[in-house]
Amino acid sequence: MRALGYAEIAIVVEDVERSVRFYVDVVGYEVADVDVGEGGRIMKVGPDHFLGLWEPNVWGKDGLPFDETYGAEFRKQVRQAHLVFAIYEDEIEPLKERLIAADVPVHGPETHGDGSLHLYASDPDGHPMEWWGKTPS
Repeated sequence: MRALGYAEIAIVVEDVERSVRFYVDVVGYEVADVDVGEGGRIMKVGPDHFLGLWEPNVWGKDGLPFDETYGAEFRKQVRQAHLVFAIYEDEIEPLKERLIAADVPVHGPETHGDGSLHLYASDPDGHPMEWWGKTPS
């Protein structure tokens, strides 16, 4: 397989508008121009990378071709996921400052064995997030 990276990661959140405020106002992502109806939003993370935010029991309920065997457990409740986002290394410190200013506890940045910087924080629903500072070649 020749992978192109990921297209979308989806997580279930308790309050989609609260999560949108966090990901836009604190992290710095933007809302994608995609209408998914009430209780869901798609955040634009990169040029072709998205983060889907869904309130419990919203994902897949209206018109999506899912039967109860696909994603039934996912849509029911807020679950844990550990998401790692690649960002430019020089964005690590400004992101840390925004998180701290929003009273979000952070860990790091810490340097990993390859010399890259990693910053850790949780979103409003407790999903553990990591931002991996990279220098594109």
